[in-house]
Amino acid sequence: MRIAVLGLGRLGAFHAKVLRELPGLSELRVYDADEARASTISAELGLAPAASIDAALEGADAAVIVTPTGTHAPLIHRCLDARLAVFCEKPIALDLDTTKAVVERVARVNGKVQIGFQRRFDAGFREARRLVQGGALGTVYSFQMTSRDATPPPDAYVETSGGQFVDQLIHDFDVTRWLFADEVDELYATGSTLGFPQYAQFHDVATSAAVLRLRGGAVGLLGAARHNEAGYDVRVEVYGAKDTIAIGLDPRAPLRSVEKDAPKFKSPAYPSFFVRFGEAYRAELAHFLRFARGEAENVCTVVDGMEALRLALAARTSLEEHRPVGLYEIA
Repeated sequence: MRIAVLGLGRLGAFHAKVLRELPGLSELRVYDADEARASTISAELGLAPAASIDAALEGADAAVIVTPTGTHAPLIHRCLDARLAVFCEKPIALDLDTTKAVVERVARVNGKVQIGFQRRFDAGFREARRLVQGGALGTVYSFQMTSRDATPPPDAYVETSGGQFVDQLIHDFDVTRWLFADEVDELYATGSTLGFPQYAQFHDVATSAAVLRLRGGAVGLLGAARHNEAGYDVRVEVYGAKDTIAIGLDPRAPLRSVEKDAPKFKSPAYPSFFVRFGEAYRAELAHFLRFARGEAENVCTVVDGMEALRLALAARTSLEEHRPVGLYEIA
């Protein structure tokens, strides 16, 4: 199988290296608009960078899109024109209309497009889903999700990211639907620019929370932060009538204490998202290759990507208008 990787930033370079190691790959092509970066990463992979997107896609069987979000939808359409299977990092687009156009096109041409929500491939999340949907917890009453980045991204990235709900919490919105096999009925979101007042000019926040009510009645609390010097921290707790489970505690974390004689505790944070979700990313790409070859079903569709975006946009509306927002309003 011949794969083209478009975009060689941190995640794109990681994906290219993972793909290089997976069986069944006959050729890997890589492209990045930044020629210096393309040259550096290509050299590390022992490849020559493609001179253009067209050169990368020519004769390929599938494409992996890890470019800036604003380019995702046009590149998906371009790949569909060429009848290529596509893996695209989230989100499909920053707005619902552009996303809907992709969803409609994929359905119309029966295209193969898998969206990158790697938490669906994490062993802990998968086991939690099995327990939740298998009834081991009984009636699920509530859940809490935590998403904290170690260091905030550059302001230039924040300005074009779509905001914390679209860029960061969209993973939590997606995994909520997947974990509980339910849809969100209503949500309320709030946030603060504490520590990062410059985010106000981008109509964004650095710390946020969203309260969700699922159609089935369960209530969830999602919290996100751009800055957590302890490390990258993604955790979930699910409370049911029969039992409570937690996902994402790190047994390898060093003991830490604020004061010399203070009680010691284990930090749940990881050094980076590559450490936290490295195996999930590998499993996700391995599944994509099977999906592209027709050997597996698509477990993360463009419709899933669209519904996660709807939740993110509902949260943004709630933040801006200081009120609960029903998902029926985001159409």
